[in-house]
Amino acid sequence: MKEILTIKEALEGTIAVLENYRYSKTTIQNFKWDCLKFHKYALQKQGTDSLNNEICFMYLKESIDYPFDEKRPLTSKEGRYIRCIRRLLEYQQYQTVFNVKKKEPVSIAAWAANDVHYVEKYIEAMQTADNSENTKIIRTSHICKFYMFLISHDVESTKNILPEHISTFIKTLEIYSLTFTKHILATLRNYFRFLYKSGFLSNDWSYLVPRVKACTNLNVPELWEKEDIEKLLNSIDRGNIAGKRDYAVILLALQLGLRVTDIAELKLNNLKWEHNEIVIIQHKNRKRTVYPLLKEVGWAIADYLRAREDIKIDNPYVFVKINAPYDKLQRASVGYILYRRRLYAGLKKKSGVTCGMHSLRHALARRLLANNTSLYTVADIMGHTSYASSSPYLKTDIEGMRVCALSIEEV
Repeated sequence: MKEILTIKEALEGTIAVLENYRYSKTTIQNFKWDCLKFHKYALQKQGTDSLNNEICFMYLKESIDYPFDEKRPLTSKEGRYIRCIRRLLEYQQYQTVFNVKKKEPVSIAAWAANDVHYVEKYIEAMQTADNSENTKIIRTSHICKFYMFLISHDVESTKNILPEHISTFIKTLEIYSLTFTKHILATLRNYFRFLYKSGFLSNDWSYLVPRVKACTNLNVPELWEKEDIEKLLNSIDRGNIAGKRDYAVILLALQLGLRVTDIAELKLNNLKWEHNEIVIIQHKNRKRTVYPLLKEVGWAIADYLRAREDIKIDNPYVFVKINAPYDKLQRASVGYILYRRRLYAGLKKKSGVTCGMHSLRHALARRLLANNTSLYTVADIMGHTSYASSSPYLKTDIEGMRVCALSIEEV
């Protein structure tokens, strides 16, 4: 495999990969601008555009003071700097870019080298263990990343790996977040244990893979106040089909707590008008869930569907694009609705908080907790299979936490 030595080579190769994956011109142009800024910095500091870990970490340290002392979400600016360096180093290491939206899945044979049978058996074991589809996809992508690393080091099977291969791979993860590193190393440990217990490997290499502690639930969701919600909803012009659609979408998240993907996948036959119910199979956990078709939500959806009939839209999905050919809304488009409507309403994003569609689920959970609804009931309403999954919503219950706080005298 050709060794990538310069920033320019890595930039050109990465752009080719992004174009192949049909990224937008704007995304590619922004990436190019970020890389040219890094290229100029490297020339000033070391006299060449040699791509190495030292210049990368020096650039991040001087530009955004990375790594950070405190655990917190990245700002959009910080994300761009880190994403730029990560993509260049990924391309240098693997001659591809990970975490991209591929239009078609890549076959295991394309990256598993001589271990195709092992990987297929591992995936089969995950299926029999009743893992969710998303878990299988994520773990498979982790294994793919490891095999891409092995191939780049001329190792075509896990039977030929040495401890130094594992330690070198771990070092390549320095540029990623602690959470991502934690999960990929957990998958690698799990995979090594599987290979050893299945008799595919004579050594259990899992003991060489360290455990990483990463804080969870660092993101603080937008604490929507009643006045802000009213301002948001009142700003939507429901005199046109776009406004009717967006109003119904936001109400589904706000009053029923539906996830973005479930809203995007909602079909007409999921609406049980005769029983005033919405019945869906949740995308995240494949759990059948029945939601009450609340009066305000039902009228909003009916109003939108009548507007659909006026322009003769024939599509089994409820929410579609407002221009021909009237395809179903994608997940990203559903999420963008709140962003666009929020800007129009003049509601500014607060620093350090997340305010996407998922924040409306937090708003619902907050209202339920404020009304003294038990966490177990909240878990059922939010569609969680485990009550522990609802615990992050407790951080939005500010008043409840104040009640639990100890006074100085008690301490």
